[in-house]
Amino acid sequence: MSDTPAKSEGGLAYSDNISIAWRKIDHELDQKHLAMVNASNEEFLRAVSVIGDAGGQKDQQEASSGVVAQEVARLDLKVNLLLDLVGTLIYHQLDIPDTSPVRVSAAGVAWKGDVPEPGTTVYLELYIQRGLPKPLCCYGEVVSTAEEHAAGTGKVRFTGLTGAAKSWLEKLIFRHHRREVAFKRSSGE
Repeated sequence: MSDTPAKSEGGLAYSDNISIAWRKIDHELDQKHLAMVNASNEEFLRAVSVIGDAGGQKDQQEASSGVVAQEVARLDLKVNLLLDLVGTLIYHQLDIPDTSPVRVSAAGVAWKGDVPEPGTTVYLELYIQRGLPKPLCCYGEVVSTAEEHAAGTGKVRFTGLTGAAKSWLEKLIFRHHRREVAFKRSSGE
């Protein structure tokens, strides 16, 4: 997967070591259930976006010399610490799989490790936000070749991901990609 460029056939993508779980689905996906999954994903991705944007807001608050802004920044730090601690406690209580190299785009996901057979429909749980014990849940069709499957690489194209959920996922991917580029620049790569 490291030979795959940041821009994939599904658009912009990012790679990371994250937890991923899957299970084979042997029934037809109905639109009502897909709508519920998409609504949950949209809400989750909005929350992840707010968490991810908090760093930029802190910089703006620190630049402001107002007493209210300083107090809000202090409270924000306390709330973030509390969320991190609670998230860590919950994370260790759940049966979350080990991390593996994963590449995520708005069109699908690819990973190495325990992978489903080509042509199957799967339900995926992607723990895309570190420390957050809630996964992004989605359905997909396994599009790996037999050779990729034999080599332990799985590729899944998302099924039923709506425009709003896909848009929030694209924003998350762009933010991860932007941070990766900034890190490479700062480290001289």
